[in-house]
Amino acid sequence: MGHRKYSAPKRGSLAFLPRGRASRLLPRVRYWPEYEGEPRLLGFIAYKAGHSTAYYVDTTPNSPTQGLEVAKVATILAAPPMVLAGLVGYGEENGALRELTRVWAKELPEVIYRRIPTWRPNQDEGVERIRRLKDQLVEVRAIAMAQPKLAGLPRKAPDLLEIKIGGGVEEALEWGIERLGSEVRVGEVFQPGSWVDVIAVTKGKGFAGVVKRWGVKIQPRKKRKTRREVGAIGPWKPPYVMYTVPRAGQLGYHRRTEFNKRILAIEEDGTKYTPKGGFPHFGVVRTECVVLEGTVPGAVKRPVVLRYPAKAPEHIEAPQLVHVEV
Repeated sequence: MGHRKYSAPKRGSLAFLPRGRASRLLPRVRYWPEYEGEPRLLGFIAYKAGHSTAYYVDTTPNSPTQGLEVAKVATILAAPPMVLAGLVGYGEENGALRELTRVWAKELPEVIYRRIPTWRPNQDEGVERIRRLKDQLVEVRAIAMAQPKLAGLPRKAPDLLEIKIGGGVEEALEWGIERLGSEVRVGEVFQPGSWVDVIAVTKGKGFAGVVKRWGVKIQPRKKRKTRREVGAIGPWKPPYVMYTVPRAGQLGYHRRTEFNKRILAIEEDGTKYTPKGGFPHFGVVRTECVVLEGTVPGAVKRPVVLRYPAKAPEHIEAPQLVHVEV
């Protein structure tokens, strides 16, 4: 019998280094995909409520379960209406975006604008200025404000996020001016069966050692020093610890993007998909909700950004939802 090699290679991808804490709980979106069509927002802010089991007919081509009813985990997201509080016009300078002007709506709900330090209503003169600059614009974004209090969260301060308005620049500008100060619902942005990218901050687990953080092998019982460490931190040359060596540090609370999640349903009455007694640590979903296939990073009540997909699959029909466990 030949020699058998036992190994425990390092877990974890080096692509996410440095594994630092997220700078903010509501993640910023670093990339907005191109979109051609009628003007609309390319993202929406929702709040994680809990999980359930969804039964639907699989429509994935060449799948072993194609055409059959399958049961998969689904995430319920509370999606209260967002308020379009402002517009931001961006030009281009040296290949990068540069803000040209910013417009704030003059009429917002009082409980919202009193908690926005940067809110300076300039709708009348701001709209005139951004229209004068429309020849220099390359991108128009809406300052969207989610309303966590409507989702039942014990928070009064809104979540603000710049969301790109898809479509042509002039059409997007006029769409944003027309909707300035009004509410936008999730059904106006996404439809059941569409693909989305999920951007969120993962659960924080604090400072962790190399065994838990990287999955390295525990040393033998008779190790000279500690057992929960790496065998060696590197060679003599180079005379420093390389970044590829597993080290202790922050685990969790990282900004992460998960691609191509599918929306199974959008329901105006969130109580329809709320279990008896409410979701643990969240309660009853009293606003509109989104049923999303699969899991979502982060803890319950955490804001989640749903974005138009950057690289959506092709030729996959929308699934036929049969039932969601309550």
